[in-house]
Amino acid sequence: MSSSTQTNREVAVEIAVQPPRTVGVGRRLVPPVVARTSDPQLISDVLNNDKHVYATSMLTSSNGGDSSAALMGSWSVTAQLVTSSGGSGGSSRRSRSRWLYFVFDRLSIGVQGTYTISVVVSALSLTDGVSVVVGGRTTRQLTVVNQAAPPERPSSAERQVLRQLEEAGFYRP
Repeated sequence: MSSSTQTNREVAVEIAVQPPRTVGVGRRLVPPVVARTSDPQLISDVLNNDKHVYATSMLTSSNGGDSSAALMGSWSVTAQLVTSSGGSGGSSRRSRSRWLYFVFDRLSIGVQGTYTISVVVSALSLTDGVSVVVGGRTTRQLTVVNQAAPPERPSSAERQVLRQLEEAGFYRP
């Protein structure tokens, strides 16, 4: 049994960039949904090429129904490893952090309504071909309207994440 074998443990996943609160039907989500995890075992599995880590997005309507058929674009993405150095602080701790990012930068929704997007992270063992869901998180609510809606400005923390992803070559605005 390899050290990368997981036994049904939950991995912490966070939504690093939330979708816009309002978007037009069929319009690309700007800012894009970005999820991430800093789970050391998953990062090790990716670095050692033991597992293919990926995330899938699913669309849920405000009444709880599955509306994933209305989700258009790249709804499944591969983890992207980003190592970042911390800002200018006086901390004596090592300020480098590693994250696996999941960037859904080409998503749009084809039907008006109010929704949330669930991001489910899975790990596929490259030795035995078994795929396991390891964690997930749901975004805030967004409303899809049948008219143009201006792009939403991300928060400063979200802008920082998007800049890091752009510098690493994993996101293009």
